[in-house]
Amino acid sequence: MVFASVRSPLEISVAVARTSQSPNPLAEIKLTNMDHISFHGTNKQNAKKIVGPPSELDIEIGKGELGKGFYTGSSVALAAIWAQNRFSNNGAVIQFNIPAIDFVKLRGHLIKTRNDVIYNWKSLKDTNQTSEHTFGFDYILAPFASIEESGHQFKFESKLSENQLKSCQKFVYLCES
Repeated sequence: MVFASVRSPLEISVAVARTSQSPNPLAEIKLTNMDHISFHGTNKQNAKKIVGPPSELDIEIGKGELGKGFYTGSSVALAAIWAQNRFSNNGAVIQFNIPAIDFVKLRGHLIKTRNDVIYNWKSLKDTNQTSEHTFGFDYILAPFASIEESGHQFKFESKLSENQLKSCQKFVYLCES
């Protein structure tokens, strides 16, 4: 359960209900509306490894329509649906909050259209490069090839972006009924 109250145009205060094992069942977290927030759907076991400590997030493992990297998206709903469909009640969503001051140091590449993503994905599949290809940037911002109107995906592909993801604030939400 998350409660938010606006403190100023640039800051909100969020009270997050923790598990009963936590020493502080209700903690306050400050976020700016300038933070880069994205979501990753997975299972509980992988969520625990990704969040850590220490974080075992590895950009070398993931693959997808933009090639090798770690994928997140702008939609918590899409991450939850993906995790629930793939892992049922064992699903989890990780929220990554990268401070804007850190995110702007990453070099990004924009793929503007869904058709460009589809063309890229087909090329990677035809050459068996979905688990090898990188663009040479820290992250890629693109629409999804297979889902219309659902936000954007981010593919993090450099060690610098991996370190940002490992060190940023993270929250895990379990997909339990």
